[in-house]
Order: sequence, then structure tokens, then C-alpha cells
Amino acid sequence: MEHDHIYAALARQGLIGADERPSLEALTGGVSSEIYRLRLEGGDFCVKRALPRLKVAQEWLAPVERADFEVAWIRVVQACAPEHVPQVIASDARDHLFVMPYLPPEKNPVWKRELLEGRAGREFASQVGQLLGRIHARTAGDATLASQFDNDHIFDPIRVDPYLRATARAHPECAAPLLELARRTLATKLVLVHGDVSPKNILVGPGGPVFLDAETAWFGDPAFDLAFCLNH
Repeated sequence: MEHDHIYAALARQGLIGADERPSLEALTGGVSSEIYRLRLEGGDFCVKRALPRLKVAQEWLAPVERADFEVAWIRVVQACAPEHVPQVIASDARDHLFVMPYLPPEKNPVWKRELLEGRAGREFASQVGQLLGRIHARTAGDATLASQFDNDHIFDPIRVDPYLRATARAHPECAAPLLELARRTLATKLVLVHGDVSPKNILVGPGGPVFLDAETAWFGDPAFDLAFCLNH
């Protein structure tokens, strides 16, 4: 009963039969989605479903259609850097979930874990920066993408408000420049932005960085991706 909505979505996508109930193993690490390892005869997959309320102490609500923007971001990046994003096996807009290959951690460790354990390779960090630059350059000034990812209604409550305006509210003496930065960030529309370039969302894959969790994908200011990554 607990996973019936997921099984129904997988059946709609033709991945399982209507009465099948394959193994779903909950994976840890994220606060904004349900993430499961799906075991099928053809291999293991990862199922990600957006949650309307993030798993944090304070109430933090976010539109679930952000999962659809993540799928769209992955498909855009596959055109210019296919080896650096997971493949989308199937997606279900009705339940706001999608399926990608399961990337075993022993072959694809999370960059955050590598850094915490003292393995801070300059070459890999350089690859992350070069990849971001490639994505930004390939999408710069694209009017179609600007329209497709015109989603301030998601980016603002997930990124701008909880980081910039919330800090301004907590520290009134710093409010003026923070509020101006929030205004300028939302007004800048230049490239396709990932929006969550954190080491916890980057795998150290056999062929270089693999970007995950583009739920906050948005057409906007490339400086946001750079600052978000460097901040960590």
C-alpha cells in the first residue's frame, strides 16, 4: 500500500505489469524527494519522486512540478554533455517522478564524501567548472529555453527566498545588499542554470563529474551556479 502510487506510475510507463510489486529500497541523502532503488530483472534503477514538503524541521513547501523541470534539464544537457548526466529511462508527469539508471556508489562516489575524507583533487574540481561553463555557453541566449524554464515561481521559494531574503530578515543590518542581490538575481535571464550545484549532487564518475538533482533548473543568472558550488 505504501508504494502503490509509485507502482502505478511505473506501470503507466510500461516498466512493470499492473500487478507487479518489485523491490523498492529507500535511499538516503536528500530532503526534497523520495528516492528508491528499483530492482528489476533487467537491472537496477533509481526512482525519484518530488515531495510537496521538504524533509526539514521548518515548513518548507515547494511545487512538485520541479521534477518535470529536472527531467527537462537533463535532456537539454544530454545534447552537449551526455556522459555527465544520468539517462532518463522514463518520466511520469502525473505523479512527478522519473526513473534513471542506478549508479553504484562504489563506482560513482559522491563528491561531498570524497571531500570530507580528504580527497580534494584539483583536476576533478576543474572538470566541474569546465562542465558548468560548457552548459552555460551552449544555452546562453536561447529564447526557447528561456520560455521553457521560465519558472521563477519555483526558483524563488526554493533558492532566492530561503537563502537571501531569509538571511536579510535574520540580519536586518545586512538586508539592503541581500535584497538587492535577490532582485538582481531574479531579473537576470542569460543561461540555463542548474540551481543546486553542491558537492552532494555531483558524482565522481568513471568519465568525470555526473550532475544530479536539477530540481531547481531555471533560466537565469550563471553566477548563481558558480557561487552555490564555491560556497560549499
